[in-house]
Amino acid sequence: MNLLNEKEKRVLESLFKLGQSTVNQVSKDTLINRTALYHTIDSLSKKGLVTKIEKDKISYYESIPIDQYELWANLKLKSAKNEMETDIQRFNAVSQNKKASLYADVKYFEGFEAIKNLYYDTIYNNKEKKLFSVTDYESGYSNVGEWMNKEYLVERVKKGVSVRNILPDTKYGRSYISSAKGLLRDLCFVNMFKDLGIEINLYDDKIAIVMFDQKHPLGIIIKNEIISKAFREIFSYIWKTGDLVSSKKR
Repeated sequence: MNLLNEKEKRVLESLFKLGQSTVNQVSKDTLINRTALYHTIDSLSKKGLVTKIEKDKISYYESIPIDQYELWANLKLKSAKNEMETDIQRFNAVSQNKKASLYADVKYFEGFEAIKNLYYDTIYNNKEKKLFSVTDYESGYSNVGEWMNKEYLVERVKKGVSVRNILPDTKYGRSYISSAKGLLRDLCFVNMFKDLGIEINLYDDKIAIVMFDQKHPLGIIIKNEIISKAFREIFSYIWKTGDLVSSKKR
């Protein structure tokens, strides 16, 4: 553990040698330029190792005595050791009880280009190669349909990522039945999720939610095993209640 960086050591060494000194004097002694020197002295001041003294409108800097530096260093080391021990206990508790943790890694996506990255995560960072989706096709894909059809869906199929898709039971939604097999889709029609303008994708231990606003599309990925499992249970329940059209039977 380094208590001081190399520049701080050089400046403190100079002040131990010179005593009270101006920036110019320390700069000449250490060969550190004034701009960097001010930054280093400020850092040492915040650590309590250097004090500023004003004499006749001139600023002088003085180090603490060497014996006090030794005391300061020992206190820092003791504090760091205590912090390390506390951190180890904390990290061990998390690693031993991962399934009970509600800590979530959350990423936000704003704008269409960012939303593309969110969708590509469902392909390239999907170990199961499975998606469990709830989609408002009519309100949603109308805003990103061209890119979705020409790029994303082509890449998803190419990578062998299949989809179980819950969607509103509408004429528009059922128009996707004919393409289900080619797009590795199983469709389940339900009388809900109409006009929401969103899509929810569950994969691995993640939940990706996209709001299809034409001007300001927004997305979020939440990575958490417990939350993902809860959403999958909800998905499974709804899946059993709807009208299933399996691509495997077509």
